[in-house]
Amino acid sequence: MNNQSTLRTSHEAYGLLARYYDLQHSALIDDIPMYINLAREYKNAAGRDAVADPVTVLEIGSGTGRIMAPLVSVGIHVVGVDESEAMLAIAQERLAQLPKHDRYTLITADACKIELGRTFDMVVVALNTFLHNLTRDNQLAMLRTAYAHLRPGGSLIIDLPPNDEMANQPDDGEFEFEARIIDPIRQTEINKYVASRLFWANQSQELRYRIEETDQHKHKQATSVEFRLRHVFRHEMDLLLMLAGFEAANCRWYGNYDLDLYDTVGDHMKANARMIVIAKK
Repeated sequence: MNNQSTLRTSHEAYGLLARYYDLQHSALIDDIPMYINLAREYKNAAGRDAVADPVTVLEIGSGTGRIMAPLVSVGIHVVGVDESEAMLAIAQERLAQLPKHDRYTLITADACKIELGRTFDMVVVALNTFLHNLTRDNQLAMLRTAYAHLRPGGSLIIDLPPNDEMANQPDDGEFEFEARIIDPIRQTEINKYVASRLFWANQSQELRYRIEETDQHKHKQATSVEFRLRHVFRHEMDLLLMLAGFEAANCRWYGNYDLDLYDTVGDHMKANARMIVIAKK
């Protein structure tokens, strides 16, 4: 068995996880209609011509292009920013297959530090990406970057786990089976295991992944990576958004990709599969 070493930063970890991440998440499409519909609503509200003046989106932490590709396919112009060259390499392969190559740009950079010199109709921080900000300074830097790159009237969309997500995570540090994945190109079987530890004092979660990949000749390669996430709660996020320049009255909270309102009353919390904020500049 061949082994690759454990890494502690999410940036380094995704260098090893990129292919496995894409194989596991490429089938995740539940959030795609939400982003497309929000972009179309922006276009219709502004009365803009889709060809002469297309809707523009900046995706922070764009990864392997899972969201970028369908947005580009319907005529939206997207700039994707990610620190991981390995993730963006997969995104480039996916996006290059689309007919309109001039509708997207990929940038390898720290999204907390970018200055693109232009503004966008929407800024997207999808599926838990915000949790990779481990410090208050980084959280605010990302939000301020988003604010600076929004046009007046533009919207920031952040997709977070609901308030009770951290309480439902394992805390014993023991590996549990998470997924079995088949790589159709390499014809390998991949078994993914995850171990979780919680640190409530700073709302962080340590995740250790062990990925075992077996080829047709029964040769096995194991990859182990480790990094942390920092969970964030709704009212904490409200304050962060205000510190970044957004007004509380312009922030709306939703509990799922159908954009039903996020409900904090009694048993209705069970309906909150996600915690999505749309903050308008």
